[in-house]
Amino acid sequence: METADIVVVGAGIIGSSIAYQLARRTSEKVVVLDKGTGPSEGSTGASSAVIRTFYTQPNVVRLALDGQEAYRNWSDFVRIADPASLFTRTGVLWILGFTTATAQTAADRLASQGVRVSVLDAAGIHERFPSLSTCDIAFDLTGETAHECVDLEAAVFEHDGGYADPTGANRDLIDAARREGADVRFRSPVTKVHTDGKVTGVEIADGTRIDTRLVINAAGPWCNRLDALAGVDTGWPLTPTRVQIVFRSVEGDFGPIPVTADHDIYLRPHGSQILFGSVLPEDERETADPDTFRTSADAAFKDIKIHALHHRIPALPHRGTVGGIAGLYTINRRDVHPVLGPTALDGWWVANGFSGHGFKLAPMIGSMVAKAITGTPAPYDTDVPLSFLGVDREPLAVAYQGVLA
Repeated sequence: METADIVVVGAGIIGSSIAYQLARRTSEKVVVLDKGTGPSEGSTGASSAVIRTFYTQPNVVRLALDGQEAYRNWSDFVRIADPASLFTRTGVLWILGFTTATAQTAADRLASQGVRVSVLDAAGIHERFPSLSTCDIAFDLTGETAHECVDLEAAVFEHDGGYADPTGANRDLIDAARREGADVRFRSPVTKVHTDGKVTGVEIADGTRIDTRLVINAAGPWCNRLDALAGVDTGWPLTPTRVQIVFRSVEGDFGPIPVTADHDIYLRPHGSQILFGSVLPEDERETADPDTFRTSADAAFKDIKIHALHHRIPALPHRGTVGGIAGLYTINRRDVHPVLGPTALDGWWVANGFSGHGFKLAPMIGSMVAKAITGTPAPYDTDVPLSFLGVDREPLAVAYQGVLA
């Protein structure tokens, strides 16, 4: 039998961020357990790793902006001289049917939290990004309706957004957590939770029992199984959901391409490729068993979404290798935002239901959870309180149940 002060279950981007922030603030023994054989085998490895701040809730805008600050200063944040992940600043362009007035309202909301943002018209976009179409009409991906492009009236542009390397960032956080004294173990699925009116320990598949006073469930799509082992019902409907990402090789020079989101897809550069996926909730598929799902993108999905990519970048040649992957994230079906913190079972904490926001918020999720547990501040901390996303909160008011909420 072993002992630990804190056990984190899940070593993806959320669990590793929490572990790092705990280990740098306390001398208590932190153990991280993950069922995978190595980093990023769960949701993290299939993340598009877009770093943006466009949200409707001001506190979430600030969380995302604080997370962006960490990613932009990643070497300093993880205190690794040559980290595996690097931030690439491209800006983020939102083409979502704005009028000039509604775009300005959205920009003002972001600017009120410190985001550098502009409203651009079609001419402004052509000047910055000449390869992009400025059409603002949703593309009928069924092909049943002939498409006639109409230039946008206005778009919102985040100057400092971009993307990072999800697997590299996960590996950096694990390395940083270990350097600070955390014990991170793979091939260690939790099979039993011991309780006696409160958490007393966990057991892993090889029979090892670890006695502890505090367990943090950061198990991503497996979070409901872990809660069930502890006899915990958070009251939040968290569903493992399959999402797909497509990669398209690019030949030629198309000039700068920002992270871009429109009515149909989002896209971003990816070395010599363009990475793109859907922004539509109907393209997300609930998955009953997170251990058995198709990990490659569907042929039909690739065939349909490639038309939306060519619509947004018309000069893109109709040739090149098209590949794709599928991963899982966990959607909070009530308000598409994460739930964090202590539950009704003493010693059982959760950090689940990120609904596609997990990577960009991860640095600040670690900050919030670790500060709440230890009471110790650290550089890059956010001022958004844990209670904002607490288990016992009321659902947040969102007009749109999707990744752009």
